[in-house]
Amino acid sequence: MGNVALCAPSIISSGVVKVLFSDGRLVIYTRPVKAAELMLENPGQFVCDSSHLKIGHRIPGLSADEELEVRQIYYLLPMEMLYSVLTSEEMGSLNDKSSKAFKQGSLSF
Repeated sequence: MGNVALCAPSIISSGVVKVLFSDGRLVIYTRPVKAAELMLENPGQFVCDSSHLKIGHRIPGLSADEELEVRQIYYLLPMEMLYSVLTSEEMGSLNDKSSKAFKQGSLSF
């Protein structure tokens, strides 16, 4: 038998996908998940990679068959925001929600 240590913080920081829902919940997925699965469970919303958000640029969505990558943070946004130009107010709101979710630990698995 080997010496194996399992620690929840190491799991959360390494091999997981984090999705911030529009209601402020942060959901952690420890298994592979595709954008289609999230969109089917949340009609009228789309998945966006947080690293692709830029003020003054259009908000891109993931294609339904795209698998979410580990160590990334994704937003689940209302469909009316898809391909709209991201304003500084909207970016501020997203940043506020994400910082509150991480600080308050509003995590779901």
